[in-house]
Amino acid sequence: MKPPTKRETRDQFAGVAKRYRTSIDHSDADDREILRSRLAMDPSHLLLDVATGGGHTAAEFSPDVRKVVASDLTPEMLCEARTLSAERKCRNMSFVAADAESLPFASEAFDRVTCRIAPHHFPDLPAAVRELLRVTRSGGLVGIIDSVVPDDPALDAFLNGVEKVRDPSHVRSYRIEEWNEVLASAGLFLLHVSRAWKEHPFAEWVSRTGKPQEVQREIESLFLTAFPRARDYYRVRIENGKVVSYSDEKGIFVGRKT
Repeated sequence: MKPPTKRETRDQFAGVAKRYRTSIDHSDADDREILRSRLAMDPSHLLLDVATGGGHTAAEFSPDVRKVVASDLTPEMLCEARTLSAERKCRNMSFVAADAESLPFASEAFDRVTCRIAPHHFPDLPAAVRELLRVTRSGGLVGIIDSVVPDDPALDAFLNGVEKVRDPSHVRSYRIEEWNEVLASAGLFLLHVSRAWKEHPFAEWVSRTGKPQEVQREIESLFLTAFPRARDYYRVRIENGKVVSYSDEKGIFVGRKT
């Protein structure tokens, strides 16, 4: 299956941008705290947050650095990030429309670069990672968080298949080993790799992408009829014949540009 075009991805997110600013999944700070503890930010740093979405990571880290640049492919997402930054009284943030695979910034411009819960939308992950490293100064740190899948091919196929039905802009959630290879090949010396489970309240998660009710029911059916290993692994919680929640893993990667 061909990956979505950039226009298709922008169109997908344009109409539901506010949902990502208010999303439970994206506003949850637990995984960001792991990044904060590993990125060793200080008030002199310039930070770039790539594919910022609703701006949660950029706003969270703005008090720790001199300036934050929040970039995103979708202008409507940047509007939501501006709203969030105003709500949190972040006075050191700027916003730039940018493709993660072709960033409009000078090489080695940033001390820290982050990207959270977005790379599974990138059609060319290695190209995006190379861009993240290109704009990071030598010796600077890069922090990435994204959905990951286990080594089991059936479990991998199940979750990526569900995500494709829910969100056509989804390209792929990768295995940790795939991530390690991509990051190392781009020149990132990994300092920290971990996994963290995240529970998704089903009703909010399934409706966030704006798909019609019949598609949402199809996705619920995929969970209800999933093979037992998938229901167990993804901690699918069912009450009175309805899916209440499921959980997946986020990979957390922090490395130094060599």
